[in-house]
Amino acid sequence: MRTHIKIVAIVNIFYSALGILAAVAALFSGMFGGLMSHGVIGLVVGTVSGVVVALLIGALSVFGLIAGVGLLNFQPWARNVAIVVSALRLFRWPMGTLFGGYSLWVLLNDETRQMFSNRV
Repeated sequence: MRTHIKIVAIVNIFYSALGILAAVAALFSGMFGGLMSHGVIGLVVGTVSGVVVALLIGALSVFGLIAGVGLLNFQPWARNVAIVVSALRLFRWPMGTLFGGYSLWVLLNDETRQMFSNRV
């Protein structure tokens, strides 16, 4: 099960890094889209929507990145954070669903639970 935990941690870090890049892209596309509208309302709506989407994607990605690093070090708190992040990733079809399901299978396994409870 150790190998599965390391796979979950590495993929979590990689997937979260891509999520942070997507958050930055959402932020800039919202701002530049608002600027291209040549109107005050378009500027406000584009900027606000870009910021909201970037914050949502970025927050999930930062927590996933922290959980991935914690899982590599077998920190007990990282398992709980990774479970929450994996459950939220189930809604990102198709890769998030596949990875979220695999992560939940690994992290909710009895052997994994014992490995992380012995670390306390």
